Amino acid sequence: MSDQRAIALVTALSGARKAFSLYPPQHPEHRGALEALLGAVLEATAEGPFALNLHLGRLYQESRVLPADSPGLKSTARSLEGHRIESLTFHPSFTESDAIVLLEVLARRPSPDLDAAALLEERGVVGVVARRLEEGAAEEMAEREERRARDRALHRRLAGALRQVTSQVGPSGSPDMGEATIVVEDILNRLMEDNAAVLGLATLHDDGESDLFHAISTMIYALTIGLGLGIPPEGLTSLGLSALLHDIGKMAFDRSDPAERERARALHPRIGAEILARIPNVDQAAMLVAHEHHMRPGGGGWPEAEPDYVAHPYSRMVAIADRYDRLITDGPNGFGLTPDRAIVQLLRETNDALDRTFTRVFVREMGAFPVGCLVRLSDLSVGVVSAPGEDPLQPHVRLVYGADGLTLEEHRDTDLAGSDLSIMEVVQPADLAERVSDHL
Repeated sequence: MSDQRAIALVTALSGARKAFSLYPPQHPEHRGALEALLGAVLEATAEGPFALNLHLGRLYQESRVLPADSPGLKSTARSLEGHRIESLTFHPSFTESDAIVLLEVLARRPSPDLDAAALLEERGVVGVVARRLEEGAAEEMAEREERRARDRALHRRLAGALRQVTSQVGPSGSPDMGEATIVVEDILNRLMEDNAAVLGLATLHDDGESDLFHAISTMIYALTIGLGLGIPPEGLTSLGLSALLHDIGKMAFDRSDPAERERARALHPRIGAEILARIPNVDQAAMLVAHEHHMRPGGGGWPEAEPDYVAHPYSRMVAIADRYDRLITDGPNGFGLTPDRAIVQLLRETNDALDRTFTRVFVREMGAFPVGCLVRLSDLSVGVVSAPGEDPLQPHVRLVYGADGLTLEEHRDTDLAGSDLSIMEVVQPADLAERVSDHL
Protein backbone atom coordinates (compact mmCIF):
# COMPACT_ATOMS: atom_id res chain seq x y z
CA MET A 1 0.00 0.00 0.00
CA SER A 2 2.85 2.40 0.83
CA ASP A 3 4.38 1.63 -2.59
CA GLN A 4 1.15 2.77 -4.24
CA ARG A 5 1.16 5.97 -2.21
CA ALA A 6 4.81 6.56 -3.11
CA ILE A 7 4.12 6.06 -6.82
CA ALA A 8 1.11 8.39 -6.61
CA LEU A 9 3.24 11.01 -4.84
CA VAL A 10 6.06 10.76 -7.40
CA THR A 11 3.56 10.98 -10.26
CA ALA A 12 1.91 14.06 -8.73
CA LEU A 13 5.27 15.72 -8.04
CA SER A 14 6.44 15.09 -11.60
CA GLY A 15 3.17 16.43 -13.02
CA ALA A 16 3.34 19.53 -10.85
CA ARG A 17 6.94 20.25 -11.88
CA LYS A 18 5.93 20.02 -15.51
CA ALA A 19 2.78 22.15 -15.09
CA PHE A 20 4.68 24.86 -13.19
CA SER A 21 7.26 25.07 -16.00
CA LEU A 22 4.64 25.22 -18.77
CA TYR A 23 1.69 27.20 -17.40
CA PRO A 24 1.16 30.50 -15.55
CA PRO A 25 -0.35 30.37 -12.03
CA GLN A 26 -3.83 31.31 -13.26
CA HIS A 27 -3.98 28.44 -15.74
CA PRO A 28 -6.28 25.51 -14.82
CA GLU A 29 -3.49 22.99 -15.45
CA HIS A 30 -1.29 24.83 -12.95
CA ARG A 31 -3.97 24.77 -10.28
CA GLY A 32 -5.00 21.19 -10.99
CA ALA A 33 -1.42 19.91 -10.71
CA LEU A 34 -0.94 21.73 -7.41
CA GLU A 35 -4.13 20.24 -5.96
CA ALA A 36 -3.09 16.78 -7.16
CA LEU A 37 0.24 17.13 -5.35
CA LEU A 38 -1.45 18.29 -2.14
CA GLY A 39 -3.86 15.34 -2.33
CA ALA A 40 -1.04 12.83 -2.92
CA VAL A 41 0.95 14.17 0.04
CA LEU A 42 -2.16 14.11 2.25
CA GLU A 43 -2.74 10.45 1.37
CA ALA A 44 0.92 9.50 1.80
CA THR A 45 1.26 11.16 5.23
CA ALA A 46 -2.00 9.84 6.64
CA GLU A 47 -0.02 7.67 9.06
CA GLY A 48 2.87 10.06 9.64
CA PRO A 49 5.96 11.42 7.82
CA PHE A 50 6.60 9.88 4.42
CA ALA A 51 10.12 9.78 2.92
CA LEU A 52 11.31 9.33 -0.64
CA ASN A 53 14.99 8.34 -0.81
CA LEU A 54 17.43 8.53 -3.72
CA HIS A 55 20.31 6.11 -4.18
CA LEU A 56 22.34 5.54 -7.34
CA GLY A 57 19.71 7.18 -9.48
CA ARG A 58 16.84 5.03 -8.14
CA LEU A 59 13.97 6.14 -5.89
CA TYR A 60 13.06 4.20 -2.78
CA GLN A 61 10.26 4.34 -0.24
CA GLU A 62 12.02 3.29 2.93
CA SER A 63 14.10 0.30 1.71
CA ARG A 64 11.84 -0.67 -1.22
CA VAL A 65 12.87 0.38 -4.70
CA LEU A 66 10.03 1.88 -6.72
CA PRO A 67 9.30 0.32 -10.13
CA ALA A 68 11.44 1.91 -12.84
CA ASP A 69 8.46 2.24 -15.20
CA SER A 70 6.35 4.24 -12.73
CA PRO A 71 5.05 7.48 -14.32
CA GLY A 72 7.40 10.38 -13.63
CA LEU A 73 9.85 8.30 -11.60
CA LYS A 74 12.92 8.74 -13.77
CA SER A 75 12.46 12.47 -14.24
CA THR A 76 11.88 12.96 -10.51
CA ALA A 77 14.96 10.92 -9.63
CA ARG A 78 17.09 12.93 -12.03
CA SER A 79 15.70 16.21 -10.73
CA LEU A 80 16.52 15.29 -7.13
CA GLU A 81 19.96 14.11 -8.15
CA GLY A 82 20.61 17.28 -10.15
CA HIS A 83 19.59 19.38 -7.15
CA ARG A 84 21.72 17.18 -4.89
CA ILE A 85 18.79 16.02 -2.77
CA GLU A 86 19.25 12.65 -1.13
CA SER A 87 15.75 12.46 0.37
CA LEU A 88 12.48 14.35 0.67
CA THR A 89 10.46 13.75 3.83
CA PHE A 90 6.87 14.96 3.67
CA HIS A 91 4.96 15.73 6.87
CA PRO A 92 1.20 15.88 7.54
CA SER A 93 1.61 19.65 7.98
CA PHE A 94 2.50 20.06 4.27
CA THR A 95 0.69 23.15 2.93
CA GLU A 96 0.04 24.80 -0.39
CA SER A 97 2.73 27.39 0.29
CA ASP A 98 5.20 24.56 1.05
CA ALA A 99 4.29 22.96 -2.27
CA ILE A 100 4.82 26.18 -4.21
CA VAL A 101 8.24 26.81 -2.65
CA LEU A 102 9.31 23.20 -3.24
CA LEU A 103 8.34 23.41 -6.91
CA GLU A 104 10.08 26.78 -7.30
CA VAL A 105 13.27 25.32 -5.83
CA LEU A 106 13.12 22.25 -8.09
CA ALA A 107 12.60 24.53 -11.09
CA ARG A 108 15.91 26.27 -10.47
CA ARG A 109 18.79 25.35 -12.69
CA PRO A 110 21.01 22.80 -10.93
CA SER A 111 24.48 24.02 -10.04
CA PRO A 112 27.24 23.05 -7.59
CA ASP A 113 26.36 26.10 -5.46
CA LEU A 114 22.65 25.37 -5.21
CA ASP A 115 21.66 24.05 -1.78
CA ALA A 116 18.01 23.08 -2.15
CA ALA A 117 17.73 21.89 1.45
CA ALA A 118 18.95 25.22 2.78
CA LEU A 119 16.65 27.16 0.44
CA LEU A 120 13.59 25.33 1.72
CA GLU A 121 14.62 26.01 5.29
CA GLU A 122 15.37 29.71 4.62
CA ARG A 123 11.91 30.19 3.13
CA GLY A 124 10.19 28.75 6.16
CA VAL A 125 9.10 25.42 4.69
CA VAL A 126 8.37 22.89 7.43
CA GLY A 127 5.98 20.48 5.66
CA VAL A 128 8.77 18.91 3.63
CA VAL A 129 12.40 18.46 4.63
CA ALA A 130 15.16 17.88 2.12
CA ARG A 131 18.42 16.18 2.98
CA ARG A 132 21.40 17.32 0.95
CA LEU A 133 23.31 14.68 -1.02
CA GLU A 134 26.78 15.00 0.41
CA GLU A 135 27.86 11.96 2.32
CA GLY A 136 29.19 9.32 0.01
CA ALA A 137 28.92 11.51 -3.11
CA ALA A 138 32.38 10.53 -4.29
CA GLU A 139 31.59 6.86 -3.70
CA GLU A 140 28.31 7.21 -5.58
CA MET A 141 30.07 8.78 -8.53
CA ALA A 142 32.59 5.97 -8.54
CA GLU A 143 29.82 3.37 -8.41
CA ARG A 144 28.02 5.00 -11.33
CA GLU A 145 31.22 4.93 -13.34
CA GLU A 146 31.62 1.28 -12.43
CA ARG A 147 28.08 0.61 -13.65
CA ARG A 148 28.92 2.37 -16.92
CA ALA A 149 32.02 0.19 -17.22
CA ARG A 150 29.90 -2.92 -16.67
CA ASP A 151 27.53 -1.80 -19.44
CA ARG A 152 30.45 -1.33 -21.81
CA ALA A 153 31.74 -4.78 -20.84
CA LEU A 154 28.32 -6.25 -21.63
CA HIS A 155 28.48 -4.61 -25.05
CA ARG A 156 31.94 -6.07 -25.64
CA ARG A 157 30.71 -9.48 -24.54
CA LEU A 158 27.88 -9.35 -27.07
CA ALA A 159 30.31 -8.22 -29.77
CA GLY A 160 32.50 -11.23 -28.95
CA ALA A 161 29.55 -13.61 -29.11
CA LEU A 162 28.51 -12.19 -32.47
CA ARG A 163 32.06 -12.53 -33.82
CA GLN A 164 31.99 -16.18 -32.82
CA VAL A 165 28.67 -16.71 -34.60
CA THR A 166 29.78 -15.02 -37.81
CA SER A 167 33.09 -16.89 -37.84
CA GLN A 168 31.11 -20.13 -38.02
CA VAL A 169 29.14 -19.06 -41.09
CA GLY A 170 30.12 -21.03 -44.17
CA PRO A 171 28.69 -23.20 -46.92
CA SER A 172 27.50 -25.75 -44.39
CA GLY A 173 28.38 -24.23 -41.02
CA SER A 174 25.89 -24.21 -38.17
CA PRO A 175 26.66 -21.32 -35.77
CA ASP A 176 26.37 -21.89 -32.03
CA MET A 177 23.83 -19.38 -30.68
CA GLY A 178 24.12 -20.24 -26.97
CA GLU A 179 26.32 -17.38 -25.76
CA ALA A 180 24.65 -14.81 -28.03
CA THR A 181 21.21 -15.73 -26.66
CA ILE A 182 22.39 -15.36 -23.06
CA VAL A 183 23.92 -11.93 -23.69
CA VAL A 184 20.83 -10.72 -25.57
CA GLU A 185 18.80 -11.58 -22.48
CA ASP A 186 21.31 -9.68 -20.30
CA ILE A 187 21.04 -6.62 -22.57
CA LEU A 188 17.26 -6.86 -22.45
CA ASN A 189 17.25 -6.97 -18.64
CA ARG A 190 19.52 -3.93 -18.54
CA LEU A 191 17.29 -2.11 -21.05
CA MET A 192 14.24 -2.69 -18.85
CA GLU A 193 16.19 -1.44 -15.85
CA ASP A 194 17.78 1.64 -17.47
CA ASN A 195 16.80 2.20 -21.09
CA ALA A 196 18.86 5.40 -21.37
CA ALA A 197 22.09 3.59 -20.46
CA VAL A 198 21.51 0.93 -23.13
CA LEU A 199 20.51 3.51 -25.76
CA GLY A 200 23.85 5.12 -24.99
CA LEU A 201 25.53 1.84 -25.93
CA ALA A 202 23.79 2.01 -29.31
CA THR A 203 25.84 5.13 -30.13
CA LEU A 204 29.06 3.08 -30.11
CA HIS A 205 30.51 2.57 -33.59
CA ASP A 206 33.77 1.26 -35.00
CA ASP A 207 34.65 1.76 -38.65
CA GLY A 208 36.72 -1.43 -38.58
CA GLU A 209 33.74 -3.55 -37.53
CA SER A 210 30.84 -1.50 -38.79
CA ASP A 211 28.63 -4.52 -39.52
CA LEU A 212 29.04 -5.89 -36.01
CA PHE A 213 28.29 -2.60 -34.28
CA HIS A 214 25.36 -1.97 -36.62
CA ALA A 215 23.87 -5.35 -35.69
CA ILE A 216 24.08 -4.57 -31.97
CA SER A 217 22.63 -1.08 -32.36
CA THR A 218 19.81 -2.42 -34.53
CA MET A 219 19.04 -4.95 -31.81
CA ILE A 220 18.85 -2.22 -29.14
CA TYR A 221 16.56 -0.03 -31.25
CA ALA A 222 14.32 -2.98 -32.16
CA LEU A 223 14.00 -3.91 -28.48
CA THR A 224 13.05 -0.30 -27.76
CA ILE A 225 10.08 -0.72 -30.10
CA GLY A 226 9.20 -4.06 -28.53
CA LEU A 227 9.26 -2.61 -25.02
CA GLY A 228 7.10 0.30 -26.17
CA LEU A 229 4.57 -2.20 -27.49
CA GLY A 230 4.55 -4.20 -24.26
CA ILE A 231 5.81 -7.44 -25.80
CA PRO A 232 6.42 -10.05 -23.04
CA PRO A 233 10.04 -10.99 -22.13
CA GLU A 234 10.17 -14.24 -24.11
CA GLY A 235 8.98 -12.40 -27.21
CA LEU A 236 11.54 -9.65 -26.64
CA THR A 237 14.35 -12.20 -26.48
CA SER A 238 13.21 -13.60 -29.82
CA LEU A 239 12.99 -10.08 -31.29
CA GLY A 240 16.44 -9.14 -29.97
CA LEU A 241 18.14 -12.25 -31.34
CA SER A 242 16.36 -11.83 -34.69
CA ALA A 243 17.53 -8.21 -34.92
CA LEU A 244 21.09 -9.15 -34.00
CA LEU A 245 21.21 -11.69 -36.84
CA HIS A 246 19.22 -9.82 -39.48
CA ASP A 247 22.25 -9.28 -41.75
CA ILE A 248 24.02 -12.58 -41.09
CA GLY A 249 23.65 -13.50 -44.76
CA LYS A 250 26.24 -10.85 -45.67
CA MET A 251 28.90 -12.90 -43.88
CA ALA A 252 28.81 -15.48 -46.68
CA PHE A 253 30.25 -12.99 -49.19
CA ASP A 254 33.66 -11.42 -49.74
CA ARG A 255 32.54 -7.80 -49.76
CA SER A 256 36.02 -6.46 -50.51
CA ASP A 257 35.13 -7.40 -54.10
CA PRO A 258 32.66 -4.83 -55.56
CA ALA A 259 30.80 -7.53 -57.50
CA GLU A 260 30.48 -9.70 -54.40
CA ARG A 261 29.38 -6.66 -52.41
CA GLU A 262 26.49 -6.09 -54.81
CA ARG A 263 25.56 -9.79 -54.68
CA ALA A 264 25.58 -9.58 -50.88
CA ARG A 265 23.20 -6.64 -50.95
CA ALA A 266 20.75 -8.44 -53.20
CA LEU A 267 21.03 -11.97 -51.82
CA HIS A 268 21.80 -11.63 -48.11
CA PRO A 269 18.14 -11.94 -47.02
CA ARG A 270 17.75 -15.34 -48.68
CA ILE A 271 21.24 -16.53 -47.68
CA GLY A 272 20.72 -15.36 -44.10
CA ALA A 273 17.49 -17.34 -43.79
CA GLU A 274 19.25 -20.42 -45.18
CA ILE A 275 22.12 -20.08 -42.69
CA LEU A 276 19.73 -19.78 -39.77
CA ALA A 277 17.67 -22.71 -41.01
CA ARG A 278 20.73 -24.94 -40.49
CA ILE A 279 20.80 -24.22 -36.74
CA PRO A 280 19.00 -26.89 -34.69
CA ASN A 281 15.93 -25.60 -32.85
CA VAL A 282 16.49 -22.04 -34.09
CA ASP A 283 13.67 -19.58 -33.47
CA GLN A 284 11.76 -19.33 -36.75
CA ALA A 285 11.28 -15.60 -36.18
CA ALA A 286 15.02 -15.10 -36.78
CA MET A 287 14.77 -16.82 -40.19
CA LEU A 288 11.75 -14.72 -41.12
CA VAL A 289 13.43 -11.46 -40.08
CA ALA A 290 16.59 -12.30 -42.02
CA HIS A 291 14.45 -13.01 -45.10
CA GLU A 292 11.94 -10.15 -44.77
CA HIS A 293 13.66 -7.10 -43.25
CA HIS A 294 14.03 -5.34 -46.62
CA MET A 295 10.42 -5.96 -47.67
CA ARG A 296 8.10 -2.97 -47.58
CA PRO A 297 4.69 -3.04 -45.85
CA GLY A 298 2.87 -1.89 -48.98
CA GLY A 299 4.83 -4.09 -51.38
CA GLY A 300 8.19 -3.58 -53.02
CA GLY A 301 11.62 -3.95 -51.48
CA TRP A 302 13.36 -7.29 -51.75
CA PRO A 303 13.12 -10.25 -52.05
CA GLU A 304 9.94 -9.91 -54.10
CA ALA A 305 6.80 -11.24 -52.46
CA GLU A 306 3.22 -11.88 -53.43
CA PRO A 307 1.07 -8.70 -53.52
CA ASP A 308 -0.88 -9.68 -50.39
CA TYR A 309 2.16 -10.97 -48.47
CA VAL A 310 2.49 -9.51 -44.94
CA ALA A 311 5.92 -9.58 -43.31
CA HIS A 312 6.27 -10.74 -39.71
CA PRO A 313 5.86 -7.91 -37.13
CA TYR A 314 9.46 -8.44 -35.95
CA SER A 315 10.68 -7.96 -39.53
CA ARG A 316 8.87 -4.62 -39.70
CA MET A 317 10.32 -3.53 -36.36
CA VAL A 318 13.85 -4.52 -37.38
CA ALA A 319 13.45 -2.62 -40.66
CA ILE A 320 12.83 0.58 -38.65
CA ALA A 321 15.73 -0.06 -36.28
CA ASP A 322 18.04 -0.91 -39.18
CA ARG A 323 17.05 2.22 -41.07
CA TYR A 324 17.46 4.54 -38.09
CA ASP A 325 20.97 3.30 -37.35
CA ARG A 326 21.94 3.67 -41.01
CA LEU A 327 20.58 7.22 -41.05
CA ILE A 328 22.61 8.37 -38.02
CA THR A 329 25.85 6.54 -38.96
CA ASP A 330 28.70 8.36 -40.69
CA GLY A 331 30.80 6.84 -43.44
CA PRO A 332 30.07 4.89 -46.62
CA ASN A 333 27.47 2.69 -44.92
CA GLY A 334 25.47 5.53 -43.42
CA PHE A 335 23.95 8.93 -44.06
CA GLY A 336 25.37 10.98 -41.17
CA LEU A 337 22.10 12.61 -40.10
CA THR A 338 21.70 13.98 -36.61
CA PRO A 339 19.29 11.82 -34.57
CA ASP A 340 16.49 14.42 -34.63
CA ARG A 341 16.62 14.61 -38.43
CA ALA A 342 16.73 10.83 -38.66
CA ILE A 343 13.49 10.68 -36.65
CA VAL A 344 11.83 13.07 -39.12
CA GLN A 345 13.10 11.00 -42.04
CA LEU A 346 11.64 7.82 -40.54
CA LEU A 347 8.25 9.49 -40.31
CA ARG A 348 8.50 10.53 -43.95
CA GLU A 349 9.21 6.95 -44.95
CA THR A 350 6.05 5.60 -43.32
CA ASN A 351 4.26 6.54 -46.53
CA ASP A 352 5.61 3.46 -48.31
CA ALA A 353 8.80 1.99 -46.82
CA LEU A 354 8.23 1.54 -43.08
CA ASP A 355 5.40 0.29 -40.89
CA ARG A 356 3.52 3.38 -39.73
CA THR A 357 2.35 2.09 -36.33
CA PHE A 358 5.70 0.66 -35.26
CA THR A 359 7.53 3.78 -36.45
CA ARG A 360 5.31 5.97 -34.31
CA VAL A 361 6.00 3.77 -31.30
CA PHE A 362 9.74 4.12 -31.93
CA VAL A 363 9.48 7.89 -32.29
CA ARG A 364 7.48 8.10 -29.06
CA GLU A 365 10.06 6.06 -27.17
CA MET A 366 13.03 7.99 -28.56
CA GLY A 367 11.58 11.50 -28.31
CA ALA A 368 12.10 14.46 -30.62
CA PHE A 369 15.72 14.66 -29.46
CA PRO A 370 16.91 11.05 -29.08
CA VAL A 371 19.72 9.89 -26.84
CA GLY A 372 22.95 10.86 -28.58
CA CYS A 373 21.83 14.26 -29.89
CA LEU A 374 24.51 16.91 -29.34
CA VAL A 375 22.55 20.06 -28.51
CA ARG A 376 23.22 23.73 -27.86
CA LEU A 377 21.04 25.19 -25.12
CA SER A 378 19.58 28.64 -24.71
CA ASP A 379 22.46 29.77 -22.45
CA LEU A 380 24.92 28.59 -25.19
CA SER A 381 26.12 25.60 -23.18
CA VAL A 382 26.43 22.34 -25.11
CA GLY A 383 25.60 18.82 -24.03
CA VAL A 384 24.54 15.37 -25.13
CA VAL A 385 20.98 14.13 -24.69
CA SER A 386 21.42 11.37 -22.12
CA ALA A 387 17.81 10.24 -21.59
CA PRO A 388 14.32 10.96 -22.92
CA GLY A 389 12.11 13.26 -20.87
CA GLU A 390 8.41 13.01 -20.18
CA ASP A 391 8.03 15.92 -22.59
CA PRO A 392 9.63 14.93 -25.93
CA LEU A 393 10.97 18.49 -26.29
CA GLN A 394 12.56 18.52 -22.84
CA PRO A 395 15.00 15.61 -22.54
CA HIS A 396 17.77 15.14 -20.00
CA VAL A 397 21.07 16.65 -21.14
CA ARG A 398 24.60 15.86 -19.96
CA LEU A 399 26.48 19.14 -20.25
CA VAL A 400 29.90 18.96 -21.92
CA TYR A 401 30.67 22.64 -22.53
CA GLY A 402 29.70 25.53 -20.28
CA ALA A 403 28.00 28.73 -21.39
CA ASP A 404 31.49 30.24 -21.78
CA GLY A 405 32.38 27.60 -24.36
CA LEU A 406 34.95 25.90 -22.15
CA THR A 407 35.00 22.18 -21.55
CA LEU A 408 33.51 21.28 -18.18
CA GLU A 409 35.82 19.40 -15.83
CA GLU A 410 32.92 17.19 -14.77
CA HIS A 411 29.73 16.41 -16.67
CA ARG A 412 26.57 17.92 -15.21
CA ASP A 413 23.18 16.33 -15.84
CA THR A 414 20.29 18.70 -16.44
CA ASP A 415 16.59 17.89 -16.73
CA LEU A 416 15.27 20.53 -19.12
CA ALA A 417 11.75 20.06 -17.71
CA GLY A 418 13.02 21.33 -14.36
CA SER A 419 15.08 24.25 -15.63
CA ASP A 420 14.67 27.48 -17.55
CA LEU A 421 16.83 26.17 -20.40
CA SER A 422 15.65 25.02 -23.81
CA ILE A 423 17.27 23.50 -26.89
CA MET A 424 18.31 26.07 -29.49
CA GLU A 425 19.82 23.74 -32.08
CA VAL A 426 21.24 20.29 -32.70
CA VAL A 427 24.97 20.30 -33.45
CA GLN A 428 26.87 17.90 -35.69
CA PRO A 429 29.41 16.14 -33.45
CA ALA A 430 32.07 16.52 -36.14
CA ASP A 431 31.75 20.32 -35.88
CA LEU A 432 33.07 20.10 -32.30
CA ALA A 433 35.30 17.05 -32.88
CA GLU A 434 33.19 15.10 -30.41
CA ARG A 435 32.11 11.48 -30.16
CA VAL A 436 28.83 11.43 -28.28
CA SER A 437 29.47 7.89 -27.04
CA ASP A 438 32.34 9.27 -24.92
CA HIS A 439 29.78 11.12 -22.80
CA LEU A 440 27.14 8.40 -22.40
